Amino acid sequence: GADPASGSEIVVASQLGGKVCVWFRLDPMLIEKGMSVATEDEPVTTTRENTKYVRPHAEFSINAATGTTLAIRPPTLGNYYTKKENDIIVAVGCANGAVILCKTGILAARPGGENAGSSSAVIGDSSSSVGESINVLSKSTPGEIVATVGGGHACVMSLAFHPTIPNSFAVGRKDGTIDVYSSANNGGYNDLSFRRMHRLVHSSFPIRALSFSKPDGALLFAGDDDGNLYSYDASCNNEHTHMSAPVKLVACALAAHKGWIMNLTPFPDGRRVATCGSDRSARVWDCGMGLASGTPVHSFEGAHDGLVWGVDCGSVVRASGGGIGAGRVSGGDRVKLISCGNDGVMQVFSCGE
Repeated sequence: GADPASGSEIVVASQLGGKVCVWFRLDPMLIEKGMSVATEDEPVTTTRENTKYVRPHAEFSINAATGTTLAIRPPTLGNYYTKKENDIIVAVGCANGAVILCKTGILAARPGGENAGSSSAVIGDSSSSVGESINVLSKSTPGEIVATVGGGHACVMSLAFHPTIPNSFAVGRKDGTIDVYSSANNGGYNDLSFRRMHRLVHSSFPIRALSFSKPDGALLFAGDDDGNLYSYDASCNNEHTHMSAPVKLVACALAAHKGWIMNLTPFPDGRRVATCGSDRSARVWDCGMGLASGTPVHSFEGAHDGLVWGVDCGSVVRASGGGIGAGRVSGGDRVKLISCGNDGVMQVFSCGE
C-alpha cells in the first residue's frame, strides 16, 4: 500500500572493490503534483534482455572498502550536519577495521529548511510548488570523506546507525566484537570527532547481522556465525546526544539458527525481531522472554533453497487526522516479512498472529 509518510527513495549499493552507486527516485505523491528531478545529467535507462538498467545519479569508489558492508545515515535525524552542507552520508566498512563516512553528492531531506520552495529546495519538501523541478545534487564531490573511524581492528562485517541519536553507530567485526561509536559534536563536518563508547565481547564468531530496534533504538540486536542471537539494552542512551550510557547484554538465544545468522531486522512495533540464516530458514522472535527462552514466535523452515541472505519487514501506514506525515503503524495483522535467498527468490510472509 501507499505510505504517505515515506518520502522520496534513496538506494545505495556497493560492489567488491569499493565502488558505490547511488540512485534517487522522487516520491510518487510529488510526481502526481507534477514535480520532477533536476539533475545535470538525466540518468540513462537502457533495456537488455527485458531488464531495465538505470544509470546511478552518483557513483564513486572507496579504495579501502571491502564492498560488502554499507549503511546509510538516517536522513531524518535532527542536527544533520550543517544547514549549508546536507548530503546524505553513507558508511562503508574496510578490511582494516575502519569505517569510512563519505558524502554521496545527493541532498538530504531537511523539512522547513532555509531554501524551502526555491530551485534548490530540500527533497520532497511539502512547501515545494506544483510543477517545480527539484534539485537533488549537492555541491559536494561524491565520495568525499567526512570521517574515518576505528582503524586497526578486525574486519568490518556489519554496520548499524542508531535511529534517533545523531552520529552514533555500531560495528560488528570478524572476531566477534561489537564496537559502538558516537560523536558528541553534531555541529558540522569539520567538527566530527568519533569516540568508541563501548566494546561488546560476548561472541568470538563473525557478527554479520546487526541492528538497533525501532523506533527508538532501545535495543541492539546482533547475530553471529555460531547461530547465536544477542539482545543488548541501550535504552539508557535515549535521552542523550551520544551513547556514553551503559549498553548491557539482556538476552541471548543460543542456536537461534543452525549455522550463520546472515541478517536481521527489527519490527516497527519494537516488540519483535526477525532473523535469517545459512540453514535456509527465517524466524521471528519476541524481544522479551521469547528471545531469552530461545523459542521463536514464527519459524519458516526451508524458506529458500540455500542461504537466506536478507530479511526485512514493513507495515501498512495509514494517514491519520494530521494528513501526510502523520501516519501510524496499522494493526499487527498487516505486518509482512520479506526474505531473499541464494536461489534468487523473494518470499513474503504474514506475521500478524
